[in-house]
Amino acid sequence: MNLPDIWGPGQLLAFSGIDGHTDWAKPFVLHTGARPGGLLVRLPATIAVGFEGMPPLRFQAILGDAITAESPGGAYRAVFLDHHTLAGELPEGTRMTVDGRSAGEDALSVDAGPMKLVAATRGRRWALLLSDASATDVAERLTQALGADLTPVFEQREAFVRRVRIPEGLSPERERLLRKAVSVMKVNTEAPCGVIRRRWTTPDRWPHRHMWLWDSAFHSMGIAYVDMDLAKDAVLAMLEQVHEDGLLPHMVPAGGTPSTITQPPVLAWATLRILRLSGDVEWAAECLPYLHRYLEWMRLNRDKNGNGIPEWHIAGDPLCRSGESGLDNSPRFDRAVLLDAVDFASFLSHDLECLGEIAARVGNQALQAECEAHARRIAEAVNALLWSDDEGFYLDRDFEGRLSEVKAVTGFLPLLAGIPNAGQAEALCQHLSNPRTFGAPLPVPSVSLDSGSYCKDMWRGPTWMNLNYAILCGLLRAGFHEEAAQLRERSLAAMQRIYETDGCFYEYYDSLDVTHPSRLDRKQRLMSGQGIAPISDYHWTAALTAAMIFEG
Repeated sequence: MNLPDIWGPGQLLAFSGIDGHTDWAKPFVLHTGARPGGLLVRLPATIAVGFEGMPPLRFQAILGDAITAESPGGAYRAVFLDHHTLAGELPEGTRMTVDGRSAGEDALSVDAGPMKLVAATRGRRWALLLSDASATDVAERLTQALGADLTPVFEQREAFVRRVRIPEGLSPERERLLRKAVSVMKVNTEAPCGVIRRRWTTPDRWPHRHMWLWDSAFHSMGIAYVDMDLAKDAVLAMLEQVHEDGLLPHMVPAGGTPSTITQPPVLAWATLRILRLSGDVEWAAECLPYLHRYLEWMRLNRDKNGNGIPEWHIAGDPLCRSGESGLDNSPRFDRAVLLDAVDFASFLSHDLECLGEIAARVGNQALQAECEAHARRIAEAVNALLWSDDEGFYLDRDFEGRLSEVKAVTGFLPLLAGIPNAGQAEALCQHLSNPRTFGAPLPVPSVSLDSGSYCKDMWRGPTWMNLNYAILCGLLRAGFHEEAAQLRERSLAAMQRIYETDGCFYEYYDSLDVTHPSRLDRKQRLMSGQGIAPISDYHWTAALTAAMIFEG
C-alpha cells in the first residue's frame, strides 16, 4: 500500500478530532523541520525540536499524526497519543534537543505561552507533551508516554488513510498523492468545541485555526468521498452559526467572537453534492432553513444599488480590501469602491439554484420556485450588466456603470451558474488557452497575464485550486468536457510534482510554474519583511485534489 513518504519542511502535524478530543483553546501543532526527523512546534509558541546524530532515514509513512522511518540505527517514529502528547522512537546514538537544549531522562521544560512544553527521553524512546498541570501530573504523563506501546496507536492513526477506496486504475504515484490529501483532511479536522457542537474543519491548524465559511464547503466536497458523516458535519457545523437575522460569519472561532462579514455563498452547492452522493434527505432538510436564511440575508443586504447584482463589503486595509470575497488582495478591489461583483453574483445565483433543487427533494415546491426565480433574475442581470463584448469576458462594474479594467479569474464563474449563452461560453473557453490572458503554464491565474497588476502575490496572479475546481465544474456544465479534463489533469499534475519535491499541498501556486509555492509572496511579505509564506498542507487544496481524483 502506498502511503505518503516524502519528507519536506512544513508538513502539518497535530492530533485529529477524528480520533478523539481536541482542545481549540490549548492547541499543540507542529510542522516537520528542514532536516529529516526534526520538528518545529508552531502553537502555542515557536519551539525547535531537533535530533542530533540522526542517521539517514528511509520514510515509510508521513501522515499528519504519525511518522515512521527506518535507518541503519533502528526506527524513527513519531505519533500523537492524544491532543497534547507526541511520543516516538529514535535510532541508536540520536540525541533529542529542544531549542538547543538536550532532553534526557530528567524532564526538560520550556515556556510555551501559558503552557509548558515538556520533553524527555528514555533509551531510544522520546516524548513531548504540552501541559499547564502540576509537576506530578506531568511526570505521570511522561511515564505513560515513554512506556506506551506505539504499534497499535500507529495502526489507529493510519486507519483513516488506509481505508480509503482507491479508484480503479490509479497509478502508484497518484495513489500516494490521494492518501496524502486524505491525511491533510484528517489533520485539519477538530472535535466539537465551544460554540461548534459537532466535528468541524479548519483551513489549517496553523495559522488560521478557526472555522471558515467557504473553506468548510470546499473541504466537504473532498471529504464526502472519504467519510460521508464527516462531510455532513463539516457543512452543518458551519450552517449552525447562522445568526437570527441570517448573517453567516465568514470566520468562527470555537471560543471567541465571530466575524461581522460573510464569505462566498457555496454551502448550498456543498449540501446538494452531499445529498446527491448520500441520498440523505433528512440531513438535507435539517440544512434547508439555515441555507435559506443566509442566502436571503445575502440577497437583501448586499445589493446596495438594487440592480440585482450583489457587492462585496470593502474594508480599509489596502492589503485586504475584501476579505468577504475570499480574494483578499485582488487588484479588483484596489480602487476601494463597491462593485457589482461577477463572482458574488455567480456564486449566489448558483447557490440559489442548488437550494431550489434541495427544496424540491425535501418536498418544498414553493421554496423551489422562489429560489429558481431569484437565481434566474441574477443570471439575467449578470448578462445584461457584466458582459464585455470587447473582452469576451465577464467583468465587475462600478456604480457609475463602468466595467472594471481588471480581468480576474472570477470572470469564468458564470459558467458554474449556467449563465453564459453558447457564444459567451465559447469566448470564455478561448481565454483559458490564450497565452496572453489566462492560458498560463499552470492554469488558471487569478489575474490575466496581460493585466498591469499581475504579480506573484496571493490573489494578484497565483493559481488557486478552489477556483480551478469551480471552473472545471462550469466547463462540464457548458459541455466543454475535453477542456475540463485538461484543466483537471494539469491541476493534478502540478499538485503531484510539488508533492514529490517536499510532501506538501500549498495554499496557492505560481501560475507561471517557475517559483516554488513556499517562495511566493503573500500580501507583500517579501517587500515588507513581515507576514507569512503561503500556507502548507492547506485543507481545500488537498480536499479538491481528492475530489478531482475521484471524479476523474
